[in-house]
Parts: sequence; structure tokens; C-alpha cells
Amino acid sequence: MSRNNKWKHIGLGAAFLVVIAAPEALHALSAAPERRPVANASPAQVAGGESFVPTCKANEVVDARPDPAWVGQSFAHDNCWAPRLPARIDGYSATRQQIVAGMTAEKSYIAAADVYQKCISDFVTDRQRQAGKSKKPVDMTLIVIENHRVTASQENKKKAASQIDGAIEAFNEYGSECL
Repeated sequence: MSRNNKWKHIGLGAAFLVVIAAPEALHALSAAPERRPVANASPAQVAGGESFVPTCKANEVVDARPDPAWVGQSFAHDNCWAPRLPARIDGYSATRQQIVAGMTAEKSYIAAADVYQKCISDFVTDRQRQAGKSKKPVDMTLIVIENHRVTASQENKKKAASQIDGAIEAFNEYGSECL
């Protein structure tokens, strides 16, 4: 055996003995590092402390990216226009009146989104009826796009509810004007 090969075998043998003699050693080496406890942090705490303090909030919107413009515009002359999402409210600095106005805006948005979805549904139903009369198939692209618009509207209703819930939670926690 060559000298390098001999050292490989000795090293592998020693490692094997360590693994057999102390199975916890292998587990300890492969265990994930311990995580620090995560706590809710206010913007003031974050600004005054570490630059990337972990924060956890219930009902946080994971994907807050806006929809592409075409999702809210009329498609194929359906005359259905998506309502604009209500503006975000910073619950940490909002007044009670702003929170109440945000709650009203969220309810109005959800009602308008329901009207928008009904408009799309009526349009697709009408196109399907027309296709049945003319014995021609409905353009599947139209149905896919319209279904996507309804799905996006449903998700936006969840976003609107989540935004106001987060603002209310922040208001109650930090900005409630009760000192």
C-alpha cells in the first residue's frame, strides 16, 4: 500500500470507530444550529436594534406584489373593471378614525370585488351561450384569462382583509392612543 492510501485507511477506520463508539457525536455534528427565540418587534425596536431583527405577525400578506395591469382592465370588451385595492394603513401611527375608515374601505372593496367577479362570470356565461347557439367552441384562452382574473380578485380580497387586520393588530398593540 502506498503511504497516502495507508493514511486514508487509518483515518477512515478512526472515524468509523468514533461513530460506533459515540453515535451522539455524529448526531451533534449534523444537527441544525439552535435558533434564537423570535418575538414580535415594533418598528421602533427594529430601528433601534439590529438591522434585521426577525419579526412574526399573524395574517401577514406573503405576496403583496401588485397584479399586472391587464388583470384589472376590461378584457375582450367584457366591461368588467377590477376595483383598486384600498391603501395600506400603518397601524402603528394611525388614528382610530383612520382605522375605522380603513375597515369601511375594506368592506367596500370586497363588495366591489364581488360585483367585478359576477360581471366576469356573466360575461363568460353569455359567451358560452352564444357559442352553443352558433355551435362553435368557446375560445379557451378567454375562459382561462377570465378565470385567472377571478382568482386574482379572490386573492386580492384576502390581501385587503389581511392588510386591515394587520393594521388593527398594530394599532391595538402600539398605536391605540391609550397611554
